[in-house]
Amino acid sequence: MNNFDELKQIKARCLSDIREALPRYADKLNAIDERLLIYVEDALSNNASHSNLYELLGIRKELRLMDSYEMDIPRVQRSLRAIEGQWANGKHQKGGLKFDTPRGNQHVLLMPYQVWCLFGINAFITEADMEREWNDGDELLPTEFVRDGMVWDRRRLTQEAHLFQTRKSGKTEFGAAIDFTEVCFLGPANGQALICAPSAQQSEIAYKAIREFAMQVDPTCSNRMGGKYFRMTRNGLNWQPGHPMKGEIKCMAAGKTSKDGLYAYIVHADEHGQPGYINGHCDMQAAVETCWGSTGPRREKLLLHTTTAGNVKEGPYKDKIEQSVQPSLLKELDYPLGQPNRTPDDSWFAFLLQLDPWEQTEDITKLDDTELFRKVNRSIGITVQPTYYRERLYEATQSDDTKKEVLTKDFNIWQTSRITSWLSGDKIRPLQQDRRVTDCKYQDGWQTFVGLDFSSGDDLFAITYVSINYKTKDPVGRFFADMEAWIVEKTLETTPNRPLYEKWIEQGWLKVCPGEVFDPNLPINALMEKGQYGVNLFAFGYDPAQSKLPINTIKAWLQTLGLHADVIKQMVVPVPQTFMVFNGLIGEVEYYIQNGEPWLSFSNNPMWPWQFGNCRVEEVHELRKLLKAAPNEKIDNIHALIDAFYCFDLSEGRIQQ
Repeated sequence: MNNFDELKQIKARCLSDIREALPRYADKLNAIDERLLIYVEDALSNNASHSNLYELLGIRKELRLMDSYEMDIPRVQRSLRAIEGQWANGKHQKGGLKFDTPRGNQHVLLMPYQVWCLFGINAFITEADMEREWNDGDELLPTEFVRDGMVWDRRRLTQEAHLFQTRKSGKTEFGAAIDFTEVCFLGPANGQALICAPSAQQSEIAYKAIREFAMQVDPTCSNRMGGKYFRMTRNGLNWQPGHPMKGEIKCMAAGKTSKDGLYAYIVHADEHGQPGYINGHCDMQAAVETCWGSTGPRREKLLLHTTTAGNVKEGPYKDKIEQSVQPSLLKELDYPLGQPNRTPDDSWFAFLLQLDPWEQTEDITKLDDTELFRKVNRSIGITVQPTYYRERLYEATQSDDTKKEVLTKDFNIWQTSRITSWLSGDKIRPLQQDRRVTDCKYQDGWQTFVGLDFSSGDDLFAITYVSINYKTKDPVGRFFADMEAWIVEKTLETTPNRPLYEKWIEQGWLKVCPGEVFDPNLPINALMEKGQYGVNLFAFGYDPAQSKLPINTIKAWLQTLGLHADVIKQMVVPVPQTFMVFNGLIGEVEYYIQNGEPWLSFSNNPMWPWQFGNCRVEEVHELRKLLKAAPNEKIDNIHALIDAFYCFDLSEGRIQQ
């Protein structure tokens, strides 16, 4: 592993090599597009103060490829025209795609670094032996030729592209433009682009841009039946039946990838850097590998990564960047510029925007520098202003979670978290008993604290009751937890957990909220019913980032009971969702459960062991938080359990607000 001094020397040498060699390449670059030279010269300017080591090595690699391979200049220019259209005297003339800008959807000229990326993907040609003898009269494809009696094929060199950029750089929309133009205009007639993302929501972000592009090209396809050229569904786009083009674009969420019907030409792995390994497995990586495996019969194919860094200690994309891409780039100095040299790693292109290794820090006060902002985002002043970074750095001082998000998404600094298993379902089952919260009456010494988790998307809407007996002096069995959970009717129709949920619905453990959105009156009615059984609800804890409507409904209900606003404020408590807060509460729950004679018992609701088994613990600098093992594995009532114990600790004076 190189130390920082060695890496600084490598950067200085790389910078010197490029400066010395650049005049030999300038005319070729300008012949393709003048912005290519503008990008390189900008990267070298001010002693490369706003370019990192690996970005410079990536530039040097592309110059070496210009010495080593035939170039397909028309292909690069066709790609540019397809995306940005034709321009004259700084004005758009025709064609191209409109992009989302501060002034609305507009045709724009691509930024120099984006032109560089298209150059890196499309510029170079390699030759492949088809291992087939040519016989007189055999028909050849336009890309095929005969050499020594054998059929060969000319194809694009680049098969993988890494656009490792920060948030607010337009990377997802740019990637979507590549997907759309390659499948619909530039690639094979039956091209297929598969957009892989860690979640359905993330894949929909990329697909939203695809949909906008399609409606620009074919304004008649704004409805679900499609238009003159395209048909669109919620998760995909293809050509109308009868059209000579047969290509399509599909969204593929991690954990839900089907192997049927996949024949990818482009695999777009969006936010590949976010998921880590959980017990040696990563759903996102499995989806990418499944989709990439379908490209086997393609002569040309492309695996396109558009991603920021993630909160992972070990993850497939982090491993690829740190153990494969960066070490390979460091070897570029072994190949003199100006003479041909080919390597096995020439088939991938890398555009890595990040701080230099010696600049990466968790001390956010050291990141307030305009040159550092430019180093991680070439779109400064266009898609984002420098003030954005200063605002984000200030927000990072307010909470641990925001700080981690700023470091990863705004500065591309990997956060080294560790993900491990937690309390298994087998640990919980022996602690379950035939009791409900309605058996924990105030007259018998019980006080009840409530945790609320009103999640968005396809999660459950959860209430957890933690009852504590204040009469008994024996801590064994002093704490008891019960739960209630709801699922929206529309969500039930589409969730992969439907067979399991329907069983619990039939047994009365899970309740269904009719319609498409959650009705906050359901938990309020459930809470009000508890008073009829003599249950004293002492406090309510909730995640402040979630919907305020249910919380406001609870406050309004408490007000009808004659409680003063100051009292309600003390009873309905936002629980900070930070590592610092969760760390102590996770340890507290573990202590109550893992005693030789456990202090905490649970109702016999089968969702308790299921949800505990779905929990994983993320650890960052010896602080811990809970997360779910996979998108479909819910832990909402466990989060609510933590919120309820927060309220208990607050009442005991263990937490100071």
